Amino acid sequence: MEVIHLLKDYFQRKQDAPTSLIIYSRKLLLIVSIVIVCTLLLVLLICSQKVQAMFGILKRYEVEMSPEVRGRITDGNKPVAGMQVARSLSYEGYQKGKELLEHTLTDADGRFSFKPVVVKSRSPGGLFSQNMLVWQAVYVERDEQLYHLWSTHKIWHPVKPMSDLLIQLNCDLQNKKVQHEINTLDYGGMSSQVVSSICHWQGELISTYYNNELISSYDEIK
Repeated sequence: MEVIHLLKDYFQRKQDAPTSLIIYSRKLLLIVSIVIVCTLLLVLLICSQKVQAMFGILKRYEVEMSPEVRGRITDGNKPVAGMQVARSLSYEGYQKGKELLEHTLTDADGRFSFKPVVVKSRSPGGLFSQNMLVWQAVYVERDEQLYHLWSTHKIWHPVKPMSDLLIQLNCDLQNKKVQHEINTLDYGGMSSQVVSSICHWQGELISTYYNNELISSYDEIK
């Protein structure tokens, strides 16, 4: 009887062996399939990022060299008529940084204006050029002396607080030149956007310095 039992057990194991092998093979196949799928997804992700990067480099972006500019020049609160005003703009990602220089004249009330300037460039999408800044300057010259109404480096896209100030270039030639630090972080700009100017502005976003010292009133520098 014991021999019969051993034989039955032997044949039972022989029958179970293929079943165990099939189960093991299926598990192995599942694991291999998961690995292959994950590998393919990773490859697709990497390729997608490379394609996006490539198209980012090829894409031409609209770079704001300058928004609209409006202002008024006075001398001792009296309008200065017929004064030549210059606007200088440059950006390394456009014409290799060549200066774009324009001139206009103030009217009888001392007022002047410049139109917006927007150019196309691939630099904002470049790995090493995306942080290039735009140089902006608006100035006048009298008696061989330059008076900067506006002088700054800014990011390539529009920043509302900066655009707002550029239509308020109301400056008196007797004003002392100051440095304004403007918090434009909430508008996609810098936390401390420095503008040098003889225009004296005030506002919640503006901190003004004279000779590197913070002032709370322009009466302090008269």
